[in-house]
Amino acid sequence: MDQKEVLKKIGQLQATDLLPQNVENWEQTELFLKEVVRILLAYIKEENDRSSKVLEFHHPGEMATLCDLRIPEKPQNLEDLLKSCEAVLKLGVKTGHPRFFNQISTGLDLVSMAGEWLTATANTNMFTYEISPVFILMEKEVTRKMIELIGWGEGQGDAIFAPGSPLLGDSVHLF
Repeated sequence: MDQKEVLKKIGQLQATDLLPQNVENWEQTELFLKEVVRILLAYIKEENDRSSKVLEFHHPGEMATLCDLRIPEKPQNLEDLLKSCEAVLKLGVKTGHPRFFNQISTGLDLVSMAGEWLTATANTNMFTYEISPVFILMEKEVTRKMIELIGWGEGQGDAIFAPGSPLLGDSVHLF
């Protein structure tokens, strides 16, 4: 099914027409998610094309005219939402581009991205075994391996998982 056919089927729908609000509407939910994935895959392909630009630069005033960031009074339909997704990706810096260099961003790791999709889809909090048994055991194993790698024996170490970069630095200052 091409993009026009997909938009014809789901374009005027609202988020409330999809799962979980509308449990009878798996077909449109699936079409919407497949369209989101199509947009993301096209972006990944372009982002890794060395002949493409790292950034389509626009001054802030001009950028504000290229993407409507106003919060609407009424919900957007799915077609508008998909167009907004494409605009965000088109107008942003392609930090996964082979010619992009920065002290924080080092490109797109597809396996990590797939992991993010998985954890976002599972939509679970990872703070107790009761709510997230597999992720808690995974975290314990990663902690165990890290302690082993630095040369400590079993029972000699502990760890706290923390978000990265600036937030982690701010957290460290508290200790």
